[in-house]
Amino acid sequence: MTKPVSASAALVALALAAGCGEPASTEPRANIAPETEAPAAEANVLELRAVGLEFEGPGEIASGWTTIRLENASDMAHFAIVQRRPEGVTIEQQSEEVASVFQAGFDLLAAGEADAAMETFGGLPAWYADVVFLGGPGMVTGGETTEATVYLEPGSYTIECYVKTNGVFHSYNPDPEVLAMLHDLVVTEDDSGAPEPEADYALTVSSEGYAPGEGSLAAGANTIRVEFADQTAYGNFVGHDVHVVQLGEDVDRQAVIDWMDWTQPGGLETPAPAVFVGGLNEMPAGAAGYFTVDLEPGEYAFISETPAADEKALFLPFTIEG
Repeated sequence: MTKPVSASAALVALALAAGCGEPASTEPRANIAPETEAPAAEANVLELRAVGLEFEGPGEIASGWTTIRLENASDMAHFAIVQRRPEGVTIEQQSEEVASVFQAGFDLLAAGEADAAMETFGGLPAWYADVVFLGGPGMVTGGETTEATVYLEPGSYTIECYVKTNGVFHSYNPDPEVLAMLHDLVVTEDDSGAPEPEADYALTVSSEGYAPGEGSLAAGANTIRVEFADQTAYGNFVGHDVHVVQLGEDVDRQAVIDWMDWTQPGGLETPAPAVFVGGLNEMPAGAAGYFTVDLEPGEYAFISETPAADEKALFLPFTIEG
């Protein structure tokens, strides 16, 4: 706070100024405009809300660095994975030709019919191989808000959550009039000019595990840069990613690790076995994205949605000091 200047102090300052240096000029001063800094570029933010088994949010946003802020207003865990669809593919096609196939395949897995399930997954449309997964906010517990920032080119996108409840993926709905947790997003040709975030901490993820980089984590808000050194599809058709789970004495770590594999009957099934505070979903090899999480003092772990993540060095505990 700036302290007020008294009248006597002001007079003393003027007297000192008058008695020092060169005599005051009687020439008129040039009319010089003060230097001003260019206004800082604003973030390009997509406000997304998970309500029950639906996403609420805008259907259009400018291209460039894009922050997706996910408010989980439900009572269950959700995430929001961003996928760029091939040109000409609609979100209705993704619902009918992809979500329904995964649901049918999982139903067979749950019934112990693995061979039939694999045959069903083989019915995925050819265009699905051209879908590009581009991050998005990671797993977050109901009642919490998290955000992730990724670079989005112009195009058509789907934002999806496929956590399960009663064995049904949140992105699947047998009612053809309802898309469930599939949100249609158009990224326009307009460049937002939003800046790339500044990170407090860096983390590299690869098929060899997590590798911490520069920076540190502390209590409060932390922005984490994630670099994907490579990418591969694991037995659950999913690539490696990063989610932050809160650990504690009452948390069964093995149960958390097992829960991250959706192909298991209890995998990604609500309720979650621990509190999740955010993360960054999978991205292609060579890509990088950011996510911001608010951490209280305690025990946490980075974990990937990968079968047996601990055996792949994709489960990394860490401590936030008080």
